[in-house]
Amino acid sequence: MVGVWLLALYGLPLYIAIKSIYRLYFHPLRKIPGPKLAAITGAYEFYFNVIKRGMFIWEMERLHEIYGPIIRVTPNEVHIKDSSYYDEIYASNKRRREKVPERVAQFDLDGTGFSSISPEDHRKRRAQVEKYFSKTSVTNIEHVIYESIDKLDEHFQRAFKNHSVVGVDAGFAGLTSDIIHNYVYGFNSGNLDHENFNENVRDGINGLFKLAHLLFHIPILQNVMKLLPLWVLEKCNPYAYALESQKADLLDRTKRFLHGQSSELKNRPIMEILSTSKMPEEMRGAARLNNEGFAMIIGGTETTARSLAIAAFRLMTNDSIKNKLREELRTLMPTPDSRPTWNQLEKLPYMSAVVWETLRVSTGIANRSPRVAPNEALVYKGYTIPPGTPVSETNYFVLTDPEIFPDPHTFDPDRWLRAAAKGQRLDKYMVNFSKGTRICVGMNLAYAELFLVLAAFVRRYDMELFETTEKDIAFARDFGTPYPDEGNLCVRAMVTKVIED
Repeated sequence: MVGVWLLALYGLPLYIAIKSIYRLYFHPLRKIPGPKLAAITGAYEFYFNVIKRGMFIWEMERLHEIYGPIIRVTPNEVHIKDSSYYDEIYASNKRRREKVPERVAQFDLDGTGFSSISPEDHRKRRAQVEKYFSKTSVTNIEHVIYESIDKLDEHFQRAFKNHSVVGVDAGFAGLTSDIIHNYVYGFNSGNLDHENFNENVRDGINGLFKLAHLLFHIPILQNVMKLLPLWVLEKCNPYAYALESQKADLLDRTKRFLHGQSSELKNRPIMEILSTSKMPEEMRGAARLNNEGFAMIIGGTETTARSLAIAAFRLMTNDSIKNKLREELRTLMPTPDSRPTWNQLEKLPYMSAVVWETLRVSTGIANRSPRVAPNEALVYKGYTIPPGTPVSETNYFVLTDPEIFPDPHTFDPDRWLRAAAKGQRLDKYMVNFSKGTRICVGMNLAYAELFLVLAAFVRRYDMELFETTEKDIAFARDFGTPYPDEGNLCVRAMVTKVIED
């Protein structure tokens, strides 16, 4: 027994010392610049993302200022801050790229296209769902988007009559959630039927995001969460409870589809179709299918709702942009209740510029998503990155690159028109949906919602912010998506005018 204690007392420090020496002086990444502590231990990232709560992105920014555009951010990962190199990391299918198992495991979405490590698995899983998010398929459900717009309109009309404050961010989250639940599972989640848009609609998704850093560093906690009864989880962590209860509800719906229950809808929901015998048997497990469905729910709710809320904030604080957009919209929407198609709206130059700029400043996914080139050594500015090394860029750094987007923190739709007049293609730097073979499958639905909802919002109302400032929408912490310093993104407003002409 004494020998065991002596081994622990002296052996563990010796092991740590030897491992640290190896990582500093003999590791394949030893020549990549960066702080020694980050090269030695993942605790460096743990400190900034778990202890300091989502602050590692700003530490990486600081490290790049010190060490240059390429740094070693963990013992085994390289981060590059160079917009021109993005396509090299997130490459097309002509060059093999894989995800990092530990990075995708934190979201507990096993078996999905999102969590696929190899390109082969990704292609097989994505092929089952991508046709439902093609431009044609999304165009065919524009009526579903307009149904939610009409419900949101009723809330805004009522707020105007009652001189009451409206939670714009909650309204947009309710809208995107209702749409994606309807499309994927065939039921309306009813958020827009609530007086306050069911402000808890995002609790499950927030639970996933806010726990992700902790679950990455301590993955056993996922198993603990699954073993705990929901009532215990509710007392321990309300976000974890919201996450697990939402997944449990959707799993029940998936199982019913697998057992042959029909939604009896004219247009069958995606999950009902995926549950049929046409799906390869090895991919028809209830848990896998439900994870795929939940991944669509996550992707179709929070990021688009956040973009809409930030656009509303910017339009409410800049009358010249709002009025210019409204005048252009009048050419296509002669009355406030006109219903243009997404295809018609995207042909309007300034409307498109507003949407592009909205996406740019809202960032989308905030955290880095490393890629591995398993059979290829990447070369960057004289540094050779060995095959099998996770390499990442951060979307935010590309979207705010002052060399591409001067004065990057200013909401300026005209930058897109100026660039187009010069023959410049700024859109190739729009990485909100990533790039390459792993580009977001739901991108077309996000665009359709942005065009249709913003057009209706601008054409129908004037609003003023209520107790809402920059800090309420600021990107201060990275929990998968951008979060303000405290709480969740929040945009509250008063409807000051309902436009009638």
